[in-house]
Amino acid sequence: MVGILLAAGRGTRMKSEFPKVLFDINDEPLCVAPFRALAARCDRIVVVVGYRGPDVKQALTEFGRDLLGPARFDSQVVFVTQDPPKGTGDAVRRAVETLGKSLGAQEEVIVLNGDLPLIRPESLDRLLKPAREGKLESACLALRTSNPQGLGRILRDDKGLFFGIREEKDANADEKRIREVNGGVYYFQSGYLADAISQINSDNAQGEFYLTDLLGSHGNKLRRTDAVFLRTPYDLLGVNTTWELASVRQIAQARLQKRLCEEYGVDFKDPATTTVSARAQFTGACTIGPGCSILGKSRVETGAFLEGHVLLESAQVGAGAKIHWGSVVREAVVGPRAAVGPMAHLRPGTELGESVRIGNFVETKKTKMGARSKAAHLSYLGDATVGDDANIGCGTITCNYDGFNKYPTRIGARSFVGSDVQLIAPVTVGDDAYVGSGTAVTQDVPSGALALSRAELVIKPGYAKRLADKKKK
Repeated sequence: MVGILLAAGRGTRMKSEFPKVLFDINDEPLCVAPFRALAARCDRIVVVVGYRGPDVKQALTEFGRDLLGPARFDSQVVFVTQDPPKGTGDAVRRAVETLGKSLGAQEEVIVLNGDLPLIRPESLDRLLKPAREGKLESACLALRTSNPQGLGRILRDDKGLFFGIREEKDANADEKRIREVNGGVYYFQSGYLADAISQINSDNAQGEFYLTDLLGSHGNKLRRTDAVFLRTPYDLLGVNTTWELASVRQIAQARLQKRLCEEYGVDFKDPATTTVSARAQFTGACTIGPGCSILGKSRVETGAFLEGHVLLESAQVGAGAKIHWGSVVREAVVGPRAAVGPMAHLRPGTELGESVRIGNFVETKKTKMGARSKAAHLSYLGDATVGDDANIGCGTITCNYDGFNKYPTRIGARSFVGSDVQLIAPVTVGDDAYVGSGTAVTQDVPSGALALSRAELVIKPGYAKRLADKKKK
């Protein structure tokens, strides 16, 4: 079976220079869902791109390689450019021409519009079964809608038999009142498609080549064709405006969260305010509080707890770990039973070991924290390595950047770094060392040593009162 994905349109009703098929749903371009559906049923896929084609190709290549693996994607997926845009029929014709003789006469072809972000492989099965049983040459999926504006109307005779599709700009007043519409999912026998696609014309109101001209009998009773009604119409909801995009996003996110609840026991405290990426992974039951966003290739393991308004972006949260309110974790690893936040920021390259404690308003970047170490509050650790069971005091910072280069800081196991310490990299604090509060560490501290630097404290008795009296005068 061959799949053809139509992703060439701009989507002018979106009122954006951005290609419609690249607007995100569930943290992936909306054209990924129809691509995924085709990949589940087809041996080969041809993607027709047009408006900002290189951007569409790049996005689908990234997601497609993750889905299929690089080897299968590179061998089974082909991109073809439609320029200028001349309608869906012209797009499919270009795909058929690209396939050439490799398109066998006995193959089946599925064509999908690229703006069907709720389509599922099961939806294709609903079309494939009657098409195969009836040995149909062509078929499409149809749905009923209360707002058919802009959609092709399904034409049936008095007996309910399908005989054609009328695009809205070519429809008369009676046809425009029809509520059964084309769903943008098509089936063709390859022999019929290869012959018929070369014969379509653009004699219509839009001056385009309609793929829908290949469906229906159009007076020829010998043609085997049908419009199969789909009873799960959400699967065929297209996106033409940003309002429709918002509505579809809600449905897609609810479907994803429902699946995660049923398969893994994920407990969403407030699903309506939570966003989960289709690429995120869960390993078991966990708790997701209100307002959380779990984006990219994030991984949340069994027993993890995201308290609320937490952002994970391509991050890993280990089993039993807790991420408290308002924390941001980007491209970082939180180990088992670790605790982060509230209001902490783990930047890319951070790795927290088992039972690490990162407190409020702590920021880390390219930092590895050993098991059971802690930085409880108001610290910055950048380009640092911290051993097991170490303590980082309040207000401690690693001075890792001199305006030109970044330098590392190493803090040994069981070491104690007091409050308001500046570790001026490159510098090493050995195992079991102690750094007194307020110290600026400018050289390595040996294991077991005490480092202490403080300015002399000067006390002037009565001086504060004299200042106050002077101010009053």
